[in-house]
Amino acid sequence: MSIRAAIRPRRSVFTALAAGVALALSVPVGAAHADPPTDDPQTAADYAAGWLADQFATDADGAYIPLPAGGANVSDTAQSALALAAAGAEEATFDDAVDWLTANAADIIAVGGADDPGRIGYLLLLADAAGEDPTDFGGVDLLDRLDGTLTSSGLYGTADPTWDGVFRQSLALLGLRAHGETVPTTARNWLADQQCDAASPAAAAGGFPSYRADTTVACTASGPETNSTALAVQAFAAVDATAYGAAVDDALDYLAGAQEADAGFPFAPGYGSDPNSTALVVQAIAAAGEDPAGTAWQVGGSTPYDSLLSWQIGCDAPASDVGAFASPWSSGAPDQLATQQAVWGAAGTPFPLDPSFTSPTPVPCTA
Repeated sequence: MSIRAAIRPRRSVFTALAAGVALALSVPVGAAHADPPTDDPQTAADYAAGWLADQFATDADGAYIPLPAGGANVSDTAQSALALAAAGAEEATFDDAVDWLTANAADIIAVGGADDPGRIGYLLLLADAAGEDPTDFGGVDLLDRLDGTLTSSGLYGTADPTWDGVFRQSLALLGLRAHGETVPTTARNWLADQQCDAASPAAAAGGFPSYRADTTVACTASGPETNSTALAVQAFAAVDATAYGAAVDDALDYLAGAQEADAGFPFAPGYGSDPNSTALVVQAIAAAGEDPAGTAWQVGGSTPYDSLLSWQIGCDAPASDVGAFASPWSSGAPDQLATQQAVWGAAGTPFPLDPSFTSPTPVPCTA
């Protein structure tokens, strides 16, 4: 049982425990842009979607986000397409991106000779958003290929899960639920077992690490992080919000304990807020049926949306940068990854998506 406001005092302990970690890792922390172009989250999502649409290149297959040295950045292409769907903006570019991903699906999902369940999860989410058949996505049966990656432990994929186990598992579950598929019991149990339980320190309880190799051993205070936790919440909410209600509530408690003084969220306590983490947590809060702008998630009168939008580049910047999101690592310049994920949160819509496109996309700084 949880009352969000009641656990806020835990944050002072949490931050104190994590401060040494932040210093030891020399985590970069930067200031948000001084003058964002709007204080309305949906408008911010639209502005960022417009910026993202301008980043796509095209070829005979459709539209994709290019790598600096040439070729396509598959991850950014998929995440940016999801951002356009979340915002309900730039439908033509979204359609072109789906065309490109469909045409290249067979190559996209095979990484290092093995199918990548995280990439398949992204494609399943996009197939759902685009109304495409997941059993014939560019000639690929995404559902069958995902099923083929399920291991005897319940984890999807055979690649080392150290850095992405919970995240890729959550994407796989979300992809299945986007198409109304039943999630195998072993797969849902694997994810549930990754959650830090009450035997863990109070600062860790309820959170998810990127991967918990031995689930019989309690988590350490610095074990869990917000990104894996936020995506796991979305997965649980999509799989069975009732059955996993307690797990979701415990995860929200962890996230509330990690919340920063500006109402945003860090990757892990002590790192300082960043737009990517804040956006994922906003999605998790919404998936759990709570209001990210509600009083339970306000700090000093500010909401997570306020923190998120403070990273959006405003009208005093070069025109080509306006609408994008900066990050602690970009020195005030546009950050592609931050922008595409920030849109997910600014739109306030958890996965799976149910897009409703509008046009034209509003242009910032024209008033």
